[in-house]
Amino acid sequence: MAPLTIYYVAIDDNGVSGPRIGCGDSLVATTTAPVRFTDQVGPSVGTLLANKSRDVGLSGLVNVLYQSNLSYVGGELDGSTITIYLTGQFMLGGVCDIPRAKAQLEYTAMTAAGATSARVFVNGRPIDEVLSLK
Repeated sequence: MAPLTIYYVAIDDNGVSGPRIGCGDSLVATTTAPVRFTDQVGPSVGTLLANKSRDVGLSGLVNVLYQSNLSYVGGELDGSTITIYLTGQFMLGGVCDIPRAKAQLEYTAMTAAGATSARVFVNGRPIDEVLSLK
């Protein structure tokens, strides 16, 4: 039993509050109340995807995945890389939301798994391909 770490975005923070991502934003770790789990990745990613609010309380942080209809299917840790599998569809608010969404998913999964890199697949396709504007 422990809190889960979920990552959200500080828009226009320019890396002050956490890792710099996307369009001059920061990724910021938040923690939930303690929850019971056997595998931390599923509950962490599931909690992120279940949050259907854009604003994270009064923190000023934003969840760019709030409109997306995504579900966690599974994950596997191979060495220091966590791979997670999702189904569903992204509903994002513009080009700057692409790196934000990717970072929220990757960092949440990496922290939960204790990994240093992450790969995300959506409907069997790599996230970069799914979110590509080409």
